[in-house]
Amino acid sequence: MTGRIKSLSAGSASGFITAEDGVTVCFHSSEVLAYDVTSLSVGQVVVFDVEGGDCLRATNVCVLRQQHVADPPAKRQQTFPLRYMGFDQTESIRAYRFQRAAPGEETKTFIVTTDLALFRKHRVGIQEGPALCLQTLAACLAGADSIPRPPLRRALTDQDMLAHLASRPVPAKRSRPKAPPRPHPALRT
Repeated sequence: MTGRIKSLSAGSASGFITAEDGVTVCFHSSEVLAYDVTSLSVGQVVVFDVEGGDCLRATNVCVLRQQHVADPPAKRQQTFPLRYMGFDQTESIRAYRFQRAAPGEETKTFIVTTDLALFRKHRVGIQEGPALCLQTLAACLAGADSIPRPPLRRALTDQDMLAHLASRPVPAKRSRPKAPPRPHPALRT
């Protein structure tokens, strides 16, 4: 099914989705594909499966990245999201693999490589690698007139890292409750 995120819980990727048929379903962050958790926002279009029970629940929640197509609506092709398929590593070079599978077509594989020294240099956590590579790859594919013949290979650069750092949300300030004053050691009994 397709729908839009209606609301998100503060501090987590859980919330509610309003499906295209008007039904509202809940979802938990564990049901969101790992590389989409950081990009969830209210109003965003997502694709999901529905699981029944006492209340309807969304599973396999995936952000639908829409691309602008200049063709008339009758000729538009349906877009299919990229899926993270894992990585291979040789010394300090890590190659992240993504696939796009469309019904009736050959599965296309895309590879984004990076030197792990870039993560250390920019103080980016290695666990952000798949999401960072996915954003970079999606931007690369969005700028192309047609999808290049696979396997498309691309390497992360310093500019990609800086753009990623600039896109991060600013963390909210934490307010710590003040601890009560400690009595002077001479006054303790």
